[in-house]
Amino acid sequence: MSARKDSRPYGGAVPADAGWFVVQTKRHKERAVQAALARGDIPTYLPLLRQWPRPAVGGEVGPMFPGYVFCQPDPIRLSGVARCNGVVRLVSFGDAPARVGSEVIAYLRSRAGSDGVIAINPVVAGRPVTITSGPLRGLEAVVERRLTTRQRVLVLLDLLHRSTRVELPEEWLRLA
Repeated sequence: MSARKDSRPYGGAVPADAGWFVVQTKRHKERAVQAALARGDIPTYLPLLRQWPRPAVGGEVGPMFPGYVFCQPDPIRLSGVARCNGVVRLVSFGDAPARVGSEVIAYLRSRAGSDGVIAINPVVAGRPVTITSGPLRGLEAVVERRLTTRQRVLVLLDLLHRSTRVELPEEWLRLA
């Protein structure tokens, strides 16, 4: 028994190399499940993503994986995790709960800013894009800058051998 105690130096948590379990939550209950598990001294991680353009409903910061939370409980506490309020089930493959490698969680955490939120800025000035909707669909352009207040992008389009500035909704663009 002492060998088991020594292998769990951080308050009974599973060693970092053992991976993280994936918990499926009820809709919009990710933060509540994370808080409940944290109150039970279970290490959790809920990667948050700053969405741009901002969704029509909800805040600009939301879960990267809606409906899922990562946790690292002691294996004897797994049944308690599954019974936690807001939890649907532990994600499993066959009879064994699914695990995500610690390196994946470390990578996600490294991408987060000082506020713990991962910001994705796929449309960066100077990047070539393809227009996927609207009257200019199929043409290629270069991003000049984002117009953040209106969730639009200013692109340079080569028309008649001349660069022309065109303002488009960001959802009409795809990186080329």
